[in-house]
Amino acid sequence: MNAVRALAVIVMAAGAACSTPASSEAPSSLRITLLDQTDVIEVTGLSSRDLDRLRRVSWQREDWERLLRVVVAPDSGAQAMLGTYVVTSDALRFTPRFPFDPGRQYAIRLDPSRLPGGGSSPVVTASVARPAPPAGPPTSVLAVYPSGGTVPVNQLRMYLQFSAPMTRRGALNHLRILDEAGREVEDPFLPLDTDLWNDDATRLTVLFDPGRVKRGILPNVEMGRALQPGRRYTLVISSTWPDGQGRPLASEFRKTFRVAPPNERPIDVASWRIQPPVSGSRDPIKVLFPAPLDHGLLHSALGVARGGQAIPGAITVEAGETRWLFTPRDPWEAGPHSLIVLATLEDPAGNRIGRAFEVPGGGPALKPPDSITVPFEVRGASQESERARNRPGQN
Repeated sequence: MNAVRALAVIVMAAGAACSTPASSEAPSSLRITLLDQTDVIEVTGLSSRDLDRLRRVSWQREDWERLLRVVVAPDSGAQAMLGTYVVTSDALRFTPRFPFDPGRQYAIRLDPSRLPGGGSSPVVTASVARPAPPAGPPTSVLAVYPSGGTVPVNQLRMYLQFSAPMTRRGALNHLRILDEAGREVEDPFLPLDTDLWNDDATRLTVLFDPGRVKRGILPNVEMGRALQPGRRYTLVISSTWPDGQGRPLASEFRKTFRVAPPNERPIDVASWRIQPPVSGSRDPIKVLFPAPLDHGLLHSALGVARGGQAIPGAITVEAGETRWLFTPRDPWEAGPHSLIVLATLEDPAGNRIGRAFEVPGGGPALKPPDSITVPFEVRGASQESERARNRPGQN
């Protein structure tokens, strides 16, 4: 096989793919391969006339999928993978939106009768797979955020953290919320065409259906909110959920939580307490919030600057998302610093700085600035000692 052809390719056809298409040149062969070191499926053996016709069609996604369909094996009836179709000088290529999971089989079906103008060659099927990495311990659920035992009834999202990469499709098939009687809550989550994973597929963002959360929207009127205040619920993550290598999780995961009344107040930065560090140390600055904020956004919407320049360092979120710590890469310098808060920061109910998720009376929401700067001072060790001596009760 040519060096640019991939590994682990099995091709099956109903007879040799050499029957003469009804309205095209007879292809010498039709072959499906996975290009080496890529996630590109390539179909070769199509006639130059068929390739030319494919370049000129104005097809929708469904038309391309009828011609060349890629799904996760062995479920040939599963939803086709999303991706792009490109016709080169000598081949038809499909590139999936997300990379193939190593060690997982993918089923491919090419139907030449769907070519522009039709064709009579038999259907060609193939199975492809990327080599699996060395087997490690089974993947497990590390955490669910919000991590506290109480969530507001108008919660918008959850984060699921895994110990290793997961398969990127079909997440909602493995999630349930049970009420106190063990009954499954009907349709609490928002179904999406594409699950919301981070880059390495170890953290999934799960959205509660905002149409049920926000009052006055049709799903909310017809079904009500999925969660009810004062009740306890259990999130169940099934052990059958396959990881990136197609293996089930190490075990089922359950998290029980209580539902509190709705949180409909904007985030108030003035209510935060900042505990600054001492210069010359690498002790973290601590920011304490009166109520939990969004775990994922706390890692991307807060930072520290000095003189307008961002300070590199590491972020830690603790105490049920009510405490934010930033440890600088280099020791602190004495003097004025700033906590930079982006307007994208939210709490679990979608409230932002100066703007609630639901505006009372349905009026227009005020747009906050892109970021807010909160000044703080890093004192020298001698200043901090003098300050401590002057505190009431210290003498």
